[in-house]
Amino acid sequence: MRTKIMCATVFAAVAFCDTLFGGALKKYFTKDGHSENVKIGEEHKTAAPATTHESPKAAPGATATPASPAPERRKITGDPVVLRINGKKEYRRNQVMADLKLIPAQLTQGLSPDKLFEMLRDQKLRTYLMIEQAKKAGLDRTKDFLDRLEQVKDELLGRMFMVRELAPKAENEAALKSRYSKYLIEFKKGKEFKIYQIMVADEREAHRILEALAGGEDFFKLAREKSIAPSKSKDGEEGYIPIDLMPAPIKDKIIFLKSGEYTKEAVKTENGYHIFKVTDIRDTTPQKYEDALPLLKQAVVQEELVKMLDRLEKQAKVEKFNEDGTPVTAPALPLQENKEPAHALR
Repeated sequence: MRTKIMCATVFAAVAFCDTLFGGALKKYFTKDGHSENVKIGEEHKTAAPATTHESPKAAPGATATPASPAPERRKITGDPVVLRINGKKEYRRNQVMADLKLIPAQLTQGLSPDKLFEMLRDQKLRTYLMIEQAKKAGLDRTKDFLDRLEQVKDELLGRMFMVRELAPKAENEAALKSRYSKYLIEFKKGKEFKIYQIMVADEREAHRILEALAGGEDFFKLAREKSIAPSKSKDGEEGYIPIDLMPAPIKDKIIFLKSGEYTKEAVKTENGYHIFKVTDIRDTTPQKYEDALPLLKQAVVQEELVKMLDRLEKQAKVEKFNEDGTPVTAPALPLQENKEPAHALR
């Protein structure tokens, strides 16, 4: 687990709308269990209360083994220094814990708060030590580093400008209600399925689970025990999902299922191997204004972004060229490779 967290990729390119709305726009069937980006007017999602399943109870007369008491956590006051390196560089607790959002959720499952903190603190230490060595080696003065730094600065400036210009648009109630009216007009009824899933990392494990299901094992019990998706804590429940929003490989399997049935083959995606179970099928209904608000804000901001970019482009003197360097007003000739004649090869 320590190695996984040390090697976790830091995703620097955060989607603008996700930054603006606090992560309201997510993806279905991903390891972090979020819902998919959708465009208001074309797609929709209806929330539903969760269904729970009771875990097996102990047999009558059985003696329960008392659980060991959890160690008492230290009382945390303020934002104390939690790491000091070489007597000068200090990191405070909030700086260390801020790195938690950079780590995929599945890598932190099962860790106690204290253990998670220790790993984040140690990772901060190792990162600092590597950076210091890079500076000693002069990497921060190389052309490659300086070029990349300028690129990051440009991207950050552009993002900050978009937030400043477009954030107020997302709070314009008149624009939001107008967009909601358009959504209601364009809304089309369809079917949505209440989905449970078991997700595993490899195909052999998926086959073993399918064999267990065929032998009468309980789907929800296996989801709790075997699934690596965050939904395992809810018996694998992913909620009601409109069939039109499902990725093609998943949609092609689920669309033929009736309530109570599960996929007899594992569905492979970039996240792993999935076994799905349908427990209910119903007609979709339009979202209420309050429920649709995050996506309405996204739609309004996207429309305003297009208008802003068009306006800026019209205000600038722009010359565009084809890939071969000719002006776009002239038809581009097919690119040809500059090959030497065969006799010139030695």
